[in-house]
Amino acid sequence: MKRRETSVEINAPRENIERILEDAPQFITNWPYVVKVSTKNGVQAEILLPRFVFKFGDTYAFTVMTDSSSYIYEGIGRKSHLTATVTLKEWQKSVTANVELSYQGRGELLLGKPLEILTKGIAKSLKELAENLGPIPSPSASSSIVDGVDFSDPMSVATFLSKSKMVHSGLHIVQKGGLLNVITEIRDRLSDSVLYVSGVTQDGSRSFKLLLRGSQVLAVEYRDQNGSRVVKVEDENTAREALEIVSGIEGAYMVNVWVPVGGA
Repeated sequence: MKRRETSVEINAPRENIERILEDAPQFITNWPYVVKVSTKNGVQAEILLPRFVFKFGDTYAFTVMTDSSSYIYEGIGRKSHLTATVTLKEWQKSVTANVELSYQGRGELLLGKPLEILTKGIAKSLKELAENLGPIPSPSASSSIVDGVDFSDPMSVATFLSKSKMVHSGLHIVQKGGLLNVITEIRDRLSDSVLYVSGVTQDGSRSFKLLLRGSQVLAVEYRDQNGSRVVKVEDENTAREALEIVSGIEGAYMVNVWVPVGGA
């Protein structure tokens, strides 16, 4: 696996930087070597990495995970695997963003220089976008409700649902690694950024709960015959653990979606 890393100082409020990072399609569009970005079936980006007379292209389906200081953009392609991790460290007058890029797959041994350019380009675009961003909107009134949801505490879930409304219910066939694509298709018909999604198989042997803000997975619970796993995303390790659970969910599920009353 090839890895490249760089850091950049950004003279902008942390909130500006996080707004850029949370808008994955727009952020990825501004990366070097990105040919096209689509949101029809989740966030997908075609990236062409040139080296000598060769061109190593792939289309990546991106999943975005986040914790208190890092944003992870994991792209799965047909021939390669590309992951960008942006970690923020706030100082008194600025914010430092560390960008780490890892690549595994076709042309791996030849792509040191293009990956270096891509890494530095991601950092540069983040700096330019954040420093030129307009005023920050007022925080949502439902933020505190969302932050209080804990899947290991049934009462917190009940409190959230009591202040929410169901906006979708239907049977969906979930391909392995495709749950977020299903949710994206549902989200396209909604205007809310916060979603609580539950799913259960017809025989009740498997179920999941998922809490999302935009493209970020905040928490996940999965139950099957072996028991249950609950992960609240708090750092890079739990973000990767949550991604592993979400990516492994497959089968026929009755899927229900709620949003906080008044939006988020």
